[in-house]
Amino acid sequence: MSKIQYQQLLNEMTKKIEHKEWNVESKLPTINELASQYNVGVSTIREVFRTLESKGYINIQQGRGTFVSYDGSMQFTNVSRSTFMKLLKLMEFRLMIEPLFADTAAKRASNHEIEMITESSEIMSKLAEDHKSTDDEDFRFHRLIVESTHNEYSVKSYLDIQEELKHLRIYTKSPGMIEKAVHYHKMIAKSIANRDSESAKMYMESHMDATNSELAMFVLSEINIEDDV
Repeated sequence: MSKIQYQQLLNEMTKKIEHKEWNVESKLPTINELASQYNVGVSTIREVFRTLESKGYINIQQGRGTFVSYDGSMQFTNVSRSTFMKLLKLMEFRLMIEPLFADTAAKRASNHEIEMITESSEIMSKLAEDHKSTDDEDFRFHRLIVESTHNEYSVKSYLDIQEELKHLRIYTKSPGMIEKAVHYHKMIAKSIANRDSESAKMYMESHMDATNSELAMFVLSEINIEDDV
């Protein structure tokens, strides 16, 4: 899969949804149809779909098809106290599990999976340099690592929290966070490529710890926390 084709298609499909060329709840063409239309492999379309789904733009329903779910009203500025506490617990959970995922990925990832993880870290670095959104690639990087554990329960546990992870993107705009994430992604990818599970675990733990601390500080300083009614 060409990363250039992937990024171009992701940008184009995102615009189609945001500009309502593909309206909310409308059914998208199949993966094979889109692959033929854009003259790319089905794996490229599948990866774009995964990214769009992780961002909340589409909803993939097994046996029914893929539907647009983005309606342009996903952001919010206030959060209830219970939701705030839920986000903090989610941050804690990520710190507990993601270093273990990185450790296991370094031991079990195939050469192709390592290439994908390394490629993702490079794409995110380039996006950051160009001052473009890194949200999708950030999410993809972590998902690729989880999938590389080859453990269905690891993948399931990660997919179960992906909706909450989408909400965290709202709070990842504080100065310096993206640059730090790019650095950690490169070090994690390098450690996995070198089959250095101890370093992969250490860098992921440092990444999660730094991210969680900054997220908590940013949330506390930038949003209004409302008492539940």
